[in-house]
Amino acid sequence: MIDLIIDVQLVYKLIVIFFYGYFVTSWSIPYVISKLRKYKYFVHDKYKKGKRAVPTMGGIAILMGVLVSLALSQILLSRENLGDLFIFYFIVIVYALYGVIDDLFGFRKRYDKILALLILTFPIASLVHDTDLNLIFTHLDIGLFYPLLIIPIYIMVVANMVNLHAGYNGLTQGLSLILLLTLGIKSFMNHDLIYFIYLMPILGAVLAFLPKTCYPAKLLPGNVGDFLVGAAIGAFIVINNMLWFGIFILIPHIINFLMDTNTFIIKRKKDVKFGKVRSDGTIQAPPSMKYKSLKFLIVSWFRLTEKQAVLVLYGITGLFCVIGLILF
Repeated sequence: MIDLIIDVQLVYKLIVIFFYGYFVTSWSIPYVISKLRKYKYFVHDKYKKGKRAVPTMGGIAILMGVLVSLALSQILLSRENLGDLFIFYFIVIVYALYGVIDDLFGFRKRYDKILALLILTFPIASLVHDTDLNLIFTHLDIGLFYPLLIIPIYIMVVANMVNLHAGYNGLTQGLSLILLLTLGIKSFMNHDLIYFIYLMPILGAVLAFLPKTCYPAKLLPGNVGDFLVGAAIGAFIVINNMLWFGIFILIPHIINFLMDTNTFIIKRKKDVKFGKVRSDGTIQAPPSMKYKSLKFLIVSWFRLTEKQAVLVLYGITGLFCVIGLILF
């Protein structure tokens, strides 16, 4: 009976924390949109008639939802739980702030991003107590190299992959929601509700933000939103010790990352960064960019509108997520 009461109390707290993030993000979106328009932080939507201006850096609304959710969670959680939660979200918030700087000023050299993000991810080591590297058939104890090198690199790469798998309305945040829900299911299967405390703030915020960034987008997340959510995904995988499962469900992101890396090596031209819209509303990929990202690859194989292309990409990631839950 006592265990049942504890479980009910935990579920209640998780639901409340989820709604903190959801409602604060929902309420902050109109304010963020008005401020971004006032200060002209917008981009032109390349795949709409007239190339209408859409506010970017909307991920600030997600950040606000997460911050308020964390602040109000002190009412519900013990000091021990709060300590771990704040360490987890220190990483997420640092990545979000890095995204803000990148949106405002830009980092010209990709190596600058790698070094900066790697250093900023070090605090996650305090949440990782296992120093064994799982090599599927064996375990290799590599000591502090695991929490101080392997784990930060893992989170950094995941955040960058999430940030790169973008370009259409609702693509990044929709894919991220699919990944977060899948990770939540897997975490529950492995550990019950133990790690859901880390998931609820970001899940609520992303779910509230998604409708505004879906086709036709009224607000785009920008690097701040993509890095924030990408870091949360990577960090949640790490603390659950689901590195191989995470790699499997991220295979579409990995493929896109490798395609983009090839583009980076070849040095793509600025004038072919975006495709064109045909008279029937389908997207025509730049000839030189067909094999440089998944979003261009699928519209090269099939005549798809932006909305259809996003749904196909959702389906691909969703398929890997379902297979991953079955196999792992």
